Amino acid sequence: MSSPKSKPGIDDVKTGYLVAGLVLAFSLFMGLFVLPYLGAKKAERSPLVGQTAPDFLLPYVSPGQAGKSQRLSDLQGTAVVLDFWASWCAPCRAQTPVLERVAKAFGAQVRVLGVGTSDDRASIERFLQRTEQSYPSVFDDQDVAASLYHVRSLPTLVVLGKDGTVRAVSTGFADETALERLVTDALK
Repeated sequence: MSSPKSKPGIDDVKTGYLVAGLVLAFSLFMGLFVLPYLGAKKAERSPLVGQTAPDFLLPYVSPGQAGKSQRLSDLQGTAVVLDFWASWCAPCRAQTPVLERVAKAFGAQVRVLGVGTSDDRASIERFLQRTEQSYPSVFDDQDVAASLYHVRSLPTLVVLGKDGTVRAVSTGFADETALERLVTDALK
């Protein structure tokens, strides 16, 4: 004999919504906070490595720098870390304190320059106003610098030697030890 068909109860529907909500929350967490770090590539081989760094002139967006611009070639003579980032990028935000510590550790030997890209100027300015960041950032309107440096994902760090050549390109989150090693190599 067959058993009578039962209608789904309210508890079954609530359980279904709860499971669906948990799956959605887990998926969002993995997509925003875990997967970007798992896909990080350290010091990838870029065709730019060994080449003269492409020059650019971009306006500052850092508080207190209104109306000023930075020409990259003016920084030649010191090692430079270009940090390509966006305000919406969670790994980029996590990279900021690492860059702060590395900049402080190397002092005047290295210059960190944030390059806000793939974002709107107002969002970048709001982020910088809320964040304690000692190194300056410029705004890459039209993604000109990102294009010159073949930036395909964020964050991307480009390390330049004192002679103005590209020494390393690192995509994804770079921990402090890896970044210190890249900067040390650029100072040689």
